[in-house]
Amino acid sequence: MTGFDDDRQLEALGYKPAMRRRFSPLSLLSMCFALTATWNGFGAAIGVSLAQASSGGTLVTLIMAAGLNFIVSLGMAELASAYPNSGAQYYWSYRVASREWAPFASYISACTSTAGWWLGLASVCNFITAIIFAILHLFGGHDPYLWEQWLCYTEVLWSAVLFNIRGVSFLPLFNRFISILVYSSPTVVFSILSLILTVATLLFCASPQFQSVEWVFLNTDNWGQSYDGRASRTCLWPPLYDGYMLMALCLLNKTYGFMGTDAGAHLAEEVPSPSINAPKVIIYPVLIGLATAWPFGAACMFVIQDIETVVHPPSGFALIEICIQATGSKFVTLTLLSMFAICLFGCAVANITGSSRQLWADARDDCYPLSGWWQHVDPYWQVPVNSILLSAIVTTIYGIMFLGSPDAFASMVGANIVFMMASYVIPQGILAWRGRDKLSPRPFNLGRYGYLINVTSCIWVTILVVLACLPTTRPVSWSNFNWVG
Repeated sequence: MTGFDDDRQLEALGYKPAMRRRFSPLSLLSMCFALTATWNGFGAAIGVSLAQASSGGTLVTLIMAAGLNFIVSLGMAELASAYPNSGAQYYWSYRVASREWAPFASYISACTSTAGWWLGLASVCNFITAIIFAILHLFGGHDPYLWEQWLCYTEVLWSAVLFNIRGVSFLPLFNRFISILVYSSPTVVFSILSLILTVATLLFCASPQFQSVEWVFLNTDNWGQSYDGRASRTCLWPPLYDGYMLMALCLLNKTYGFMGTDAGAHLAEEVPSPSINAPKVIIYPVLIGLATAWPFGAACMFVIQDIETVVHPPSGFALIEICIQATGSKFVTLTLLSMFAICLFGCAVANITGSSRQLWADARDDCYPLSGWWQHVDPYWQVPVNSILLSAIVTTIYGIMFLGSPDAFASMVGANIVFMMASYVIPQGILAWRGRDKLSPRPFNLGRYGYLINVTSCIWVTILVVLACLPTTRPVSWSNFNWVG
């Protein structure tokens, strides 16, 4: 399909082309992979997973999370193929809902998606900040004040904003660099190269002091505080409520690494043949994420020497403790974690790109107050600058919670999952309820499996929402309260 045909398809949906189709399918896939950053998300939260379900539970729930999120992504991919519009969930909900409920359904989808994007951006910037201060602690024993954390968080955030505005001309190239290939060159992308170097370094330096295969793949002991407040390290795949509860919480934790698969849908108006290419860049990142995160996770489990230190890291960041135990070198650890942080920064840049397009697309239909501001595309930079700045300002204000309650700020991961996943299944739920014959003709068609996929997606996300709001320890107090609700 030519660019002219793409524009005619967009006009058939009721919109005039306003964004240049600057992304090729490869560069957009690269951006989506940089955004999901599954192996980085896995590494950033590895300490929590180990505390909940040890090594075996962590690796098994990663596969489960990938499978379930793949099902959700299939449902989104079909909708993106039928309605290639940057509003994505917002627009899909409007098209499949009944006439009287369409405005309400689209508005709820827009709000949940926007909140999810902002919380996701905050969590990524928080993880980068944690890495920076963990490295400072490693070399100098510095324990940061809360205001120092907030300033660092803000600097990371606005650096990503600057990159999206001033660096838009080479943003597709940057995403290729972070993720897959640099144009047609066989150069291995930075993210994949970082992954390979990290896994190889950990295994080489730790050899032959590896954990047993049985421990790595089968152990599900709880190394933190169990759900009922007791220490539990005695059972393998415990058939008890507390054991299942901890595994479920670990599964929730792993879902975080697959957030953002809707990014390709929000840039459907900036890629050629969106009905064909948008579904690909929604589905493929889930598969690539599992293929990268699982070997990385297995390597981390094999090289752990002292799991208590990893679960309760002196530096505050579990992955640093794993690197130190494996390599025995602060400078090697610094190198590995620096590459890790750069990959996460690529995720922050991609998050702002996707969230600003979604906000801009919603504002075209006057979805928000002052929509005229948020739908404006800067004629010089050719990007929705006001939407980018709004996302950054709200996320900066949210970071002030650092100064009041680090525990509440840490709940952003669970809240990000709730909002993003809910926005993914709202249009799927409406479609399953009203009948799949409401969908327009599309190149990517789930056929007879569509209803099963849509219903399964809704059930899975309903379970996730409940899990995300449950307390993680007992007894519940102000110090361990789950603020997601």
